[in-house]
Amino acid sequence: MTKRTARSTKHSFFDDLVTLWPGLPYLGLGVWLAWALLAYSGAVWLSDVEMDGTNLATMFLISTGACAVVLLLAPFFHRPYEFILQSRACLLGAGIFAALGALCIILSGPYYTAIVPLFWIGDTVTGIGTGFLALKCGQLYGELTPQKALLYASLSQITVVILYFFVIGNEVYFPIVGGPSLGGILALVGLPVVLALLVSLKPTKAAAEGNADARAARMGSQHNSRALPPVYWKFLFAILVFTIATSTINGLSISLSPPSSILNDSNTLMLLRVIVSVVFFFLAIRAIRHIDFGKLYLLIMVLIAVAVVVMPLLDLVSGPLGTLIAFFSKVFDFITWCLFAFIMYQKKLPAPIIFGFGRGVFMAGTTLGWFLGVRIMPLLMAQGWDTFVYVVFALLILVSATLIFSEKDFARLFSPISELELILDEIPLEGSTEKDEGEDQRNPNRPYLTACKQVAAEARLSAREQDVFEQLALGRGSENIAKRLSISLNTARTHTHNVYAKLDVHSRQELIELVESKRAEID
Repeated sequence: MTKRTARSTKHSFFDDLVTLWPGLPYLGLGVWLAWALLAYSGAVWLSDVEMDGTNLATMFLISTGACAVVLLLAPFFHRPYEFILQSRACLLGAGIFAALGALCIILSGPYYTAIVPLFWIGDTVTGIGTGFLALKCGQLYGELTPQKALLYASLSQITVVILYFFVIGNEVYFPIVGGPSLGGILALVGLPVVLALLVSLKPTKAAAEGNADARAARMGSQHNSRALPPVYWKFLFAILVFTIATSTINGLSISLSPPSSILNDSNTLMLLRVIVSVVFFFLAIRAIRHIDFGKLYLLIMVLIAVAVVVMPLLDLVSGPLGTLIAFFSKVFDFITWCLFAFIMYQKKLPAPIIFGFGRGVFMAGTTLGWFLGVRIMPLLMAQGWDTFVYVVFALLILVSATLIFSEKDFARLFSPISELELILDEIPLEGSTEKDEGEDQRNPNRPYLTACKQVAAEARLSAREQDVFEQLALGRGSENIAKRLSISLNTARTHTHNVYAKLDVHSRQELIELVESKRAEID
């Protein structure tokens, strides 16, 4: 019994490492994105005989297509997927599997074996291996509060930039002249293993307990995806339209550009990514409560729609405007990743459902868009139909952003609590401060709380729901409410959900406006 206890309490090197650096596993997202950028830009495996982006496009289509299949199957086989995501051996196996695929891509080059089927096998294997690892990244981020998810996602973007320029800057030795550099080979083959090691790190004891509670809370909804709100499917449709449109342009631009131009565009995107990463890092620390993701989503969609229409008119498919569209698509990718993490955290659904459907649709749209850009668009351009296609894409993006999944739908996706209200410690109202506690409106005999009681009575709130409602109306967050009413945080959140649902409001501001309207009637 003593030996068993000692064995169970023994800490491994990985446990100690994560204890010292709790955020280390979340940087796996940056490693995955860095590998994807190096692989899908061809920066580390294309040879000097490449005259266009044909082989690069083939690699991208097969690899991302395989990754999309892995992700889209996850919601239908969530139990075996959950087992894989919780098994360090399985995750390491996925990393080694992807590394072997990357090695096949290198060995199939013109200066090695030049075996085309080996190239296809390598593409497929990398997509399958990285698909499971991407899903594990999603699981890790979905168990974070939105502020931490945004913070670590920003740090991961900075990690992408650091790894990319480190690898590109170390192309100093070439095993075979004209082929990939040794640094590029090591990065393409080694990064999937590094990714697997990072995401398989055991969390600290406190984090493990929190994750166990989160998984237990989700057990009731793991059986299928019917727990997803209908608006989520509209969100996925908007993502599909957006990724198809932008990936079509990116794929066409790649197919028309020489490898040197593709590398220059990648370097430009890296510099832009640094700026965006720093901005979101600052927002994650200081101003996350003021980020309106709905408006940001709408702005990006509109900008892309305008750029898509202007591009053929100015003949800038593979020029600066094409790079700008690629940049906007990267920002959109970053935002959607964070949003999927927010949804998973709030809806208490497992990663195979949220990230399986969400990221799977994103990858499927990207694959389909590249296929259209590489295989179909050149034929349409030869017939003079390309301008018509661009206009159709722009209209579809605008329709998706304004009608199918609008800014209002965006808020509803996080209903009954608008976006981040449930998970931030405190969300004070504009102009509300602690000194307001002694003001007249906080006196139960004054009109403000009288209005609260009337609204609660009309909505048939229970006694406890009325207590929570009054605290919400006074601008207090879930943790504060839990402390004041001597209830658990989960209970406070549950009552808050019920209050919002019974009042048919979707944000704190709507709740306040409802009380103010009733107060005006009383006055």
